[in-house]
Amino acid sequence: MPLYLLRVSLDHLTFRLPSLLSIAQVFNFPLFFVSDDKFRSILIVELERDEDVEKLLDRATLIMSASRLYTQASSYDELHANLKQRLHLFEPDMDRTFKLSVECSHHKIPGQRHLRTIDSFSYIALKGRTDLRHPEVEFLIFEDYDWATMHKHEQRLDRDGRFRTVYFARRIGQSRARPLMMAHSVKSRAFYGNTSMDSEMGFLLAGQALPAPGKIIYDPFVGTGSLLYPCAHWGALVLGSDIDGRQMRGKAKGNGLVPGILRAAAQYAVQDRFLDCLTFDVTRGPLRRGGWVDAIVTDPPYGVRAGAKRSGKKATHKKPMLSEPFLLSDGTFAHANPGYIPPFRPYELAHLTLDLVLLARYLLVPKGRLVFFLPTVTEEYSDIDIPVVEGMRELKLGDGSVQDFGKWGRRLITMEKTATDDGSPPTFEDHELPLSDRKLPAHHDFRGRYFEKFASRQPMESPDDPLPPHGGAIDPYPDTQI
Repeated sequence: MPLYLLRVSLDHLTFRLPSLLSIAQVFNFPLFFVSDDKFRSILIVELERDEDVEKLLDRATLIMSASRLYTQASSYDELHANLKQRLHLFEPDMDRTFKLSVECSHHKIPGQRHLRTIDSFSYIALKGRTDLRHPEVEFLIFEDYDWATMHKHEQRLDRDGRFRTVYFARRIGQSRARPLMMAHSVKSRAFYGNTSMDSEMGFLLAGQALPAPGKIIYDPFVGTGSLLYPCAHWGALVLGSDIDGRQMRGKAKGNGLVPGILRAAAQYAVQDRFLDCLTFDVTRGPLRRGGWVDAIVTDPPYGVRAGAKRSGKKATHKKPMLSEPFLLSDGTFAHANPGYIPPFRPYELAHLTLDLVLLARYLLVPKGRLVFFLPTVTEEYSDIDIPVVEGMRELKLGDGSVQDFGKWGRRLITMEKTATDDGSPPTFEDHELPLSDRKLPAHHDFRGRYFEKFASRQPMESPDDPLPPHGGAIDPYPDTQI
């Protein structure tokens, strides 16, 4: 199969490979990585045809451009020798207008050497005329340098030409997905909040859910809808819910007002793909049937900007939590009054994470995906922090995808339903384990840890705080490459 050179962004390095593999899975074409170092500014991949590259350019927000690789070398002398043996590759483009471009990474080529480099390829003897603005074909000469800090002009000149590898390729196209990040920028969005996710990360998460026309994608903690817009952009039908309807509607009041999420959806021309936005507590939800959702993608609240909540009063040592409706002195139930506001209690992130996986086990179709961000303390995270649920497995490439903020990070978790049945609906009860099996996951009490600036956690001395079951030696799904 032919080789292709992908010029990729240096942002979100650990997200690039999973995002490309997800696109290949959506369109069902093989994709193989050839590059030894997969975290440089270029990636060499093996694909069957140019049409597959076009699909990557359509959907991969981390790709800047793609080219058909002709040859590569560690010096220009070697590159010319290799290319002279492959002159037959230029025959289809001999009479077309053309352009030669010289690009590099981590370096700026001086103007005079730029022209000398182009002139050194005159032996190709293309018959078409040069067109620098709208060429029919563009050839790329790309120099890949190691990253280095240069403060003086003399240092940069001395480094010129000391690249690691030089490539010659035929340009296929520029990215058509990267402009989407600006088009969906939160700053220009008709409706957003302080928890809205930036557009680039939103597209990366949405891509892991494999959105495509005809699929149904659900966000149980939808907030202002940041993850539903990219899913709908790729053709999926989307559904959202939240315990606080104001997050979805906005502050405006009155009859005939369009909810904020739908106003933003209309801005992106995807309002027809929004099935609905519902207000309910996911732990007391109205969904009575499983096995109909193609993917769940969400960014659960973890208490820094907004805390996770669930229905019910917080139990104290003086007042235990009620399990039955409260009867007022006049003989009526409190919840039957017109002005009744249901009480909420905190939703521990460790419990929420396990409940989310259990919900996905019930709602997803076989091979459906659960995609979510899990905030963790960097020094304390381990693979066994991911909940283990029969019928669900984690899809992970290498060490996984992490948005690193120093002492903590947001870890992208992608899970696939391996079971063929729906299973039992989740009960959303507090989860407990015997003390001998307990392990505090790195996301336990994340809000408290965050505001304590992630001070070292003392060893647990009592079993008073119930914990959800997590993986370990009994994990039936070891690390799985996508």
